[in-house]
Amino acid sequence: MWLNKYFSKLVIGILIVVCSWYGSNLDSWGKNKVIDNDVVSYYAYLPAALIFHDLNFSFVKTLPADFKGKIWLQTAPNGKPILRMTMGLAFLWLPFFLGAHIFAKVIGIEALGYSWPYSFSIFAAAIFYLFIGLVFLRKILMKYFSEMITGITLLLIVLATNMIFYVISEPGMSHVYNFSLITIFVFVTLNWVEKPTIVSTLIMGLLAGLITLIRPVNGLVLVFPALLSVNSWQEIRNRLTERWKLILMAGLVAVLVVLPQMLYWKAQTDHFIFNSYMDAGRFYFLRPHVLNGLFSFRKGWFIYTPVMLLSVSGLFFLKRYSKEFLRAIPVFLVLTIYVIFSWWCWWYGGSFGARPMIDTYGIMAIPLAAFLSFFMDQSVWQKRLVGLTLVILISLNQFQTYQYRISLLHWDSMTGKAYKGIFLKINWPEGYDKMIQVPDYDKALKGEEEY
Repeated sequence: MWLNKYFSKLVIGILIVVCSWYGSNLDSWGKNKVIDNDVVSYYAYLPAALIFHDLNFSFVKTLPADFKGKIWLQTAPNGKPILRMTMGLAFLWLPFFLGAHIFAKVIGIEALGYSWPYSFSIFAAAIFYLFIGLVFLRKILMKYFSEMITGITLLLIVLATNMIFYVISEPGMSHVYNFSLITIFVFVTLNWVEKPTIVSTLIMGLLAGLITLIRPVNGLVLVFPALLSVNSWQEIRNRLTERWKLILMAGLVAVLVVLPQMLYWKAQTDHFIFNSYMDAGRFYFLRPHVLNGLFSFRKGWFIYTPVMLLSVSGLFFLKRYSKEFLRAIPVFLVLTIYVIFSWWCWWYGGSFGARPMIDTYGIMAIPLAAFLSFFMDQSVWQKRLVGLTLVILISLNQFQTYQYRISLLHWDSMTGKAYKGIFLKINWPEGYDKMIQVPDYDKALKGEEEY
């Protein structure tokens, strides 16, 4: 049957159409809401370098009074202005930005980098990188799972998680791009482990540099070249010993990718390596908020993305279906959870669920597919129970995405009482303002409890 042969490809097509339609109807790019919040600092490199030709941002003083954009600058210890975010996303947006700039000039509207074509270009980029990420995720899953399991997994990764929100509503945030790059990195690493080549080594280095440049924490993905398809410490040592030249080559490429950022930091701060988050870059590794990060009603990963409970359960089935990942995925997951929720602002400000975990969904799709494969081999009633569960999880995520978009599901102050008060509702319950609890950011920054 043709559906059994092309189902996962059909799913990718449907997901891209749905996200494109959904996002275009929200028209956040038309209202210039895309280049906002963190995106302001990710994006500012492009107009500064390519339109104003001034990465020192002196042009800010001469902008016209009706300038519609936002440019947020920090002051480095030496007194010079500096952007908080690194420039990795600017590299990924570059071709889309250039297309928007040409289009803006052709149709005769503001071409300073902040009119609607530039916002739309970021939305288009999010759709493009979602597509690329899903294509490579399909390639990975098809190595181990059936066409049907692969398609269902792809559907869940988008529709049953908070990733869809960061594609359609906040496409300028880094998460869908990291999802795509990390997924491609894992795919290339699988091929490199099986048969290393110069080309795959160079691509690994390029991807590692970009992943780290966008979000340094995601450099933890480097455990995959070390731990994929190994069964002992001796095998790890052998891989490092036998392939040290290739590893060095990949490292040099990664450094070259990061070099523009280092040169920018040197020019603005007098240091090649600089923590551009400054005071906001604090981690409290001796006091991580792992339980809050996973289970709290404010941002709990398993509370707002419960399909990941199935994925974590699937770790127990990796040995049966995809044993190459038996060590790499658990180690990566534990390290990522620990580091992410050691940041002082473990709830990551205003966000839908635990947004930094979105970056890992290309990896977490593998144990999720293993979980689904196991239960598809069980009795008919168990299959039906799992199928019903998946429908409920997709429906719940879509409903809560809507609640978040209308601010009923609060961006940073949810509590168990508030969650219960709004559960499956679209209207504010009486006394809602007393149900939520606003965190004290200043106390959290000092490493204290935020209440």
